[in-house]
Amino acid sequence: GEITEYVADEEDGTFGVFIFIGFAPQTKLFEDKLEMKYGYIFTDQNMRTNIPGVFAAGDCRDKILRQVVTAAGDGAIATVMAEKYIENEFEVEYNA
Repeated sequence: GEITEYVADEEDGTFGVFIFIGFAPQTKLFEDKLEMKYGYIFTDQNMRTNIPGVFAAGDCRDKILRQVVTAAGDGAIATVMAEKYIENEFEVEYNA
């Protein structure tokens, strides 16, 4: 019930906010299906999980930095890799 107002610096006009919502990944749906540790999904550098054709991206992954910019990069990689997986008729080398 508390309101806080922040105003950008008049000299340079810059202002930024990063809202932290916690470290609890919402991955319960994938328990006992995907390889995980403390609720975070393991992937290789190409976002592949331990199940061929299943990719994970974003803050649900086991990684050192969890921010929107890294999640967006993960999503781009996962999209390209999923496309390659489908185009190669599911015969892409799989070393997750």
